[in-house]
Amino acid sequence: MKISANSSKSVAKRIMLSSLFAGIFFASTAMADTLRVIADTDLKTVDPIVTTSGTTLVHAYLIYDKLFEFDKDGIARPQLADKVDTSADKKSYTITLRKGLKFSDGGPITTDDVLQSLKRWASRDQTGQLLAARLKEMTKVDDLTFRVELSQPFDVPAALAGITGNPAFIMPKRVASLPPTDQLTDTTGSGPYKFDYSSWKPGQTRVYTKNPNYIPRNDPPSFFAGKKEATFDKIEMSYVPDANTAMAEMLTGQQDIWPGPPMDNALALKGNPDLVVAKGFFTQGLYVLNHVVPPFDNVKAREALTYLIDQAEINRAAVGDQEFWHTCYAFLTCEGTYGDESAYSGHRGAADFEKAKKLLEEAGYDGKPIVVLDPTDWSEAHARALYMAQQLRKAGAQVDLQAMDWSTLTSRRTSKAPTSEGGWNLFPNIMEGQPASSPLTHLMLASNCDKAWFGWPCDKKIEDLRAAFISAADQNEKKKIARELQARASTYLPFIMTGENTAAVVYRADIEGFNPETAEVYFWNIRRKSK
Repeated sequence: MKISANSSKSVAKRIMLSSLFAGIFFASTAMADTLRVIADTDLKTVDPIVTTSGTTLVHAYLIYDKLFEFDKDGIARPQLADKVDTSADKKSYTITLRKGLKFSDGGPITTDDVLQSLKRWASRDQTGQLLAARLKEMTKVDDLTFRVELSQPFDVPAALAGITGNPAFIMPKRVASLPPTDQLTDTTGSGPYKFDYSSWKPGQTRVYTKNPNYIPRNDPPSFFAGKKEATFDKIEMSYVPDANTAMAEMLTGQQDIWPGPPMDNALALKGNPDLVVAKGFFTQGLYVLNHVVPPFDNVKAREALTYLIDQAEINRAAVGDQEFWHTCYAFLTCEGTYGDESAYSGHRGAADFEKAKKLLEEAGYDGKPIVVLDPTDWSEAHARALYMAQQLRKAGAQVDLQAMDWSTLTSRRTSKAPTSEGGWNLFPNIMEGQPASSPLTHLMLASNCDKAWFGWPCDKKIEDLRAAFISAADQNEKKKIARELQARASTYLPFIMTGENTAAVVYRADIEGFNPETAEVYFWNIRRKSK
């Protein structure tokens, strides 16, 4: 439940007193060697190929590494890869691994592991599927080298460096040989930390320990690229669903980093000398729609939703402080290279309930309850779920608002069943700003039917434009195609935009090296200043 800023400040003042007594206990050496993080939601799935859940990705970035990673300038840099030789026509890539790399169990990382990992990745990830559609063959040269041959030009390093979705993490061949629909139970990894799956249970604090077999790069760290050093012996991630409890734990030194606090709580902690309240990554707010069951299988019903949304109103309710949000009608974001609000031909401004009601009628809406999934443990999304339920009712629709935690929602969203049999119609979500800014990496813009992200939008024109964007020869051509794509999206409506906002992140002032502005938070290269 969202609480007011005044009540948060009152809680903060009361808790400040207890922090004086807690300080002695929490200054122990054991605490100094352990980084403690409040998880945004409970971890239910450990396999980053089975799900695109951000909670699973935070887990995965601790225990896996990739062949390439993006630096601060958006350039894909070698990570587990040592070098890449690219043909002039960008149809052939020869990639060589760094020597001496090992998995967390001590086994060597070889080409066989990489090829099987990429095969599993490409069968699930949106960008991986684009690569697979252009792939002639991917062959082993030797134990450390493989070659990718393509039928069309494609930026393979950028595809392999993708941050969100189902990133191309490298796993042992035996693990990556699992079907991409089967969740793994072997968490042997290639990254800076390791995780004991056998001792973990959902709902419990999860523990990561330093991987002694990991060999960091020597390059300076830059965003996700470069040196990844496991500076803490142990990382503990706790799911604390109550915001006031989480705030108390930050104030008393029991936790070091709180990546996803409700805005009211974050603002109440401003001014505390022991804490830093920073802006996190920017995101595109949106509603995910189910395109395979009524009523949103009909474009007029999808259009009706645009007439129910006042972006200023919904962001005041969901985000609050205007410093952290702005309206935006660009499907590729207003912050990104290719975003173009002028391409949007749909409704803007205040809600129009009569127009929405008329469009629902034209879509053949039969009065059955519209199922809105409501993630109550994610305050921003919870507010958006409540907002949409209210707006739909004002337009004369029946609504079944179903409360659940986010982890449960990520299981429910896989269903294509009718709503009467456990299916769903819509839920609130976000798309991280950097991947949302490109047709190559925007998960929810992809409209390739059964292979699309949950909601399964299906539009050949969007897919043709995405393919043309990937093959475009220069930046001017890419921008032209991106504009056409956004114009098409504004009439097809694969998802419904709610504006853009920046999350708040809270961390202790003695933590350095932490980057709060990343799409998926990571915890390497972080130090405690007293160490």
